[in-house]
Amino acid sequence: MTGYRVRHRNSRFQKQRIELDGKAFEHCEFEDCIVVLERGDTEIHGCTFKNCHLVLQGPAYTIGQIIRMFTGKSPLKVLDLDEPLFRKPQSPDELNELRGIKDPSKS
Repeated sequence: MTGYRVRHRNSRFQKQRIELDGKAFEHCEFEDCIVVLERGDTEIHGCTFKNCHLVLQGPAYTIGQIIRMFTGKSPLKVLDLDEPLFRKPQSPDELNELRGIKDPSKS
């Protein structure tokens, strides 16, 4: 786990939008998160993902499309592989959730 300025070890992420690029994660837990990958410039070791959604953007999105062409199916359970980024939020609460803003009244 060298070469990354931002490193997370034994961290827990819950109900957050996490961008993987440029970061290293070791033995971290992700629960109910939106996990975003664009360049693939990340290290992940010994992490667990529970009820998370993966969003592929840019080059990662393109690679996902190529894998689907070869296999006939999506490489992973990916959120919106057919459309870049997110579907249009249906409510202000959903928009805030995608932005990673927590509503203190719902804690």
